[in-house]
Amino acid sequence: MVNDLQKLNMAIGSLEEQASQIKEFNGVLRAVNDARTEIEASKASLSSLSTEHRQLINDSYSKFDDLDKRLSVLEKKLVDLTKGQERVQHAISDLVILSPDQFELGRDEILLKITQLNFLTPAQYEVGRRTTIETLNRTLSELAESFEKANTANQKTLKSLKVMIVLGVLALAGLITYLALG
Repeated sequence: MVNDLQKLNMAIGSLEEQASQIKEFNGVLRAVNDARTEIEASKASLSSLSTEHRQLINDSYSKFDDLDKRLSVLEKKLVDLTKGQERVQHAISDLVILSPDQFELGRDEILLKITQLNFLTPAQYEVGRRTTIETLNRTLSELAESFEKANTANQKTLKSLKVMIVLGVLALAGLITYLALG
């Protein structure tokens, strides 16, 4: 009977020890599940950031293409303006000395042609050039800021993800070690 009581006490002690080990295992398992949940959330955040980053790059390319088209149009207009100025200079150099009546008639025709041309004064050209350069610089600066912000956010997220992965691996290694030794 005493022997049965001792066996019973030993069995109870063994069951209590196993219950304690199960509680510890459940705590580790809960921590691993929590880490897995955080890793999944981080992965979703990274995916979202990646999508936003791709959209930002696509928008940037679109804006660059638009600027390129505008610059091409402006360049064509400048070439057309230069050709028009060359025609006027050529017409002026081809003038022959005329009588006062011929001069008046020719002058009226020339003035009419000149008024029909769209000339830019050097000041107007300079203002347009400066405005274009300022707009390009401002747009490029805004684009660089957007890239920098996205890059900084991605780096922070990657650092957090690395820490979470390391902690998860450490917890998993501890669990495996515990299970191997236990």
